[in-house]
Amino acid sequence: MQIISYTKIQLQGFIDDEFFKVLSKIPITYHRAVSQINNPYASDEDVLLWAAYEKASLVGYVGVLPDLISLENNKRKIYWLSCFWIDESFRNNNLASQLFFLLLRQYKDQLYISNFLFSLENIYQNLGIFKPTQYLIGSTFYLRFCFAPLVQARYANMKLLVLIYGFIERSLNVIMILKKLFTRKVNVKIKLEENCTLDDELEHFISYFSSTNKKVVRNIQHFNWILTYPWVLNGKSDLDSSRYYFTSKATYFEHRTVKFYLSNKLSGFVFLTLKNKSLKVCYIYANDECVCHIADYLISCAEILKLNEIIVYDNQLIKHLKIRRGKFLYVRNIKQAYIFPENDDITASVFQFGDGDAVFT
Repeated sequence: MQIISYTKIQLQGFIDDEFFKVLSKIPITYHRAVSQINNPYASDEDVLLWAAYEKASLVGYVGVLPDLISLENNKRKIYWLSCFWIDESFRNNNLASQLFFLLLRQYKDQLYISNFLFSLENIYQNLGIFKPTQYLIGSTFYLRFCFAPLVQARYANMKLLVLIYGFIERSLNVIMILKKLFTRKVNVKIKLEENCTLDDELEHFISYFSSTNKKVVRNIQHFNWILTYPWVLNGKSDLDSSRYYFTSKATYFEHRTVKFYLSNKLSGFVFLTLKNKSLKVCYIYANDECVCHIADYLISCAEILKLNEIIVYDNQLIKHLKIRRGKFLYVRNIKQAYIFPENDDITASVFQFGDGDAVFT
């Protein structure tokens, strides 16, 4: 077995090489690699990916996303665990341990973990090098019945039950659509700018908001990078996307930026990710009096696009959406887990849901 590490320059050579094109399984997609190469926080010497090969076949990989966070005028370089996969036939040996050891040897005191399966939490904690898991608490606001895939996954052998439930769910959604034709639509009553210009006005607003709310400060370069180099592309799954274990294509995928103005003054900004039938609020910077209008915008957007759900982790925005409880079928509490190095003094509360790689996926 051979384990190869890739820096930015090596990653570019890898995705341009014929070997990458003929692999039946790949450790990173071409467009995700290009995004990593153009990451403004990645230096030339950063190792971004480790891949294990057995007889020229990929059997496992682990990767990180470099980040530079600014908090209370202090900057620190960190690395988010971004992907970790082991081929099923190699899960009973120590390959996972080998790859994770290489990762820890490189970034032990700078490794941040989030957006992971909760079943892995005990494994990470049992290493004895991380602080206890911290959480951001959020809510999913459901506008339509969208539970058929869950029923199918749980009762895969009961095909008749799955068919019956699917029919009932589609029928209920039709009824809800008809009902909404006779209910008052949500109108946003302030000036807003969709897919807005990321300019100095926005830079100053975000910087001021973050400093007064003790959040990690992001800049325009951060958002431009995400918009210019997405990890998920629009389109149906194909042979190329099937080579990658994680998501590389979605039927519908869009990053959307929106500015909100009160009395012609910038008062709010959101960075949204729309994926298939889901809307995620990845970043929100808003004055208190603007949050209610952002809530109205999200509901209006979801109704126009016929989305199933809105996912939010901002407490103020959750409060205003719950005031509009009648617009939703169901509200479910959710949580986002964060694991930090043992000697790090940071807390999950300084991050927004989009931090790490969540905004990309």
